[in-house]
Amino acid sequence: MNYLIRLVDDQEFPEEQCRLIEQRYDESLVGQLGSPEQVAQARRAWVQAKTREDEATVPALSLEEKQAIVRWERAETAARLLAFEGYTGALEDLYIDVRVLQPGGDR
Repeated sequence: MNYLIRLVDDQEFPEEQCRLIEQRYDESLVGQLGSPEQVAQARRAWVQAKTREDEATVPALSLEEKQAIVRWERAETAARLLAFEGYTGALEDLYIDVRVLQPGGDR
């Protein structure tokens, strides 16, 4: 896999439940985006586009960059809903960190 997924929470879910949430999230992303490689590629494209979007001195985003933002955010939202299916607590307090690994490295 070209990325790591980690649940960051204040709820202190049991380890087994954390792994299940992370697994559901990952499976949903892969199902929507096509493959683990495409998940990593979509995340990278989203980060680059959001970084450019946040910089006030750059020209407007290209259509491709806008599409990258929408593609990732739609897939991420659906994956998050699936991952926390059945959870009745506040989702605002929960965050799933996705880190794309660099080729030949661990981060």
